[in-house]
Amino acid sequence: MEHAKHRGQYVDPSDSKVIFGDYFDEWMARQQLRPSSIVTLRSMFKNQILPTFGGRPIGSLRRSEIEAWSAKLPVSRAYARQATQYLSTVLESAVLDGRLAANPARAANRPAADAEPVTPYTTVELDRLRAAAPAWFRVALTLGAGVGLRQGEACGLTVDRVDWLRREAKVDRQLVTPSKGEATFGPPKSKRSYRTVPLADVVVKSLASHVEQHGEGDHGVILHGVDGRPVNASRFGWTWRQTRKAAGMPAARFHDTRHTFASVLLSGGVSVAAAAEYLGHSPAVLLSTYAHLLPADHDRARSVVEAAFRADAEVTDPSQREDVL
Repeated sequence: MEHAKHRGQYVDPSDSKVIFGDYFDEWMARQQLRPSSIVTLRSMFKNQILPTFGGRPIGSLRRSEIEAWSAKLPVSRAYARQATQYLSTVLESAVLDGRLAANPARAANRPAADAEPVTPYTTVELDRLRAAAPAWFRVALTLGAGVGLRQGEACGLTVDRVDWLRREAKVDRQLVTPSKGEATFGPPKSKRSYRTVPLADVVVKSLASHVEQHGEGDHGVILHGVDGRPVNASRFGWTWRQTRKAAGMPAARFHDTRHTFASVLLSGGVSVAAAAEYLGHSPAVLLSTYAHLLPADHDRARSVVEAAFRADAEVTDPSQREDVL
């Protein structure tokens, strides 16, 4: 005990007896998060973490049981890994608060994250989805596959964020759906999500045609129901499920329209840095997700080397040619 005090690691045993669920409520009250993030976080703890650890004294948690719990969670490996990370975050806070001497989850083994399946749509599949969608909802496919917007960004894009002459869309907010009350505008997912996306002529024409036919919704939103109201997450999800069912594509995800936008950029030769900027990603994340979509560089490499040395190779007098190879 004296040694722990000397090293600044002593924790009063009564402090480590606080119930984990109670400490979690105390920790949540201090967090400055978006309403949607709070709902997601509380749901994760309620369904995955608190049933196992919620009634336990915080000092009784052990690394071995955290690893066993994480490995047996009946969810995807990516979600289990995320749940373990959040558990570790709360326990790390308890260390800083003097409730624990060490975080038992800090070095705990975590499930390897599943690679997110990247399945771009073909033009035929996009046409099927567009034909099956309600007329007011078809613009969502344009915003996903033609602009690369996430669902919340597509629902939050307003007419004043589109520069029709410069053919650009400014992404600086999204529509956030709280657990209670009306949907509101909120900041994008991350700092990188603030971006300006160039618009192809076909996209500009599609957006202009939609606005001409359906008008602007409340607050100027482009995607809105027949009542003019912004499309919250629940309404969007229901409409998308009905659309993919009518199209005969029951496994289709709206997020894959964003993958389609990325694949078109990369396969067409747009640089990784530019594509990452337009998608609101870092280049590293873009490569880890979409590297397999990049065109093979073998022929490009041959052409570059050939062009670089062709001039020297065409000199007929060896004495006048520098054999750089």
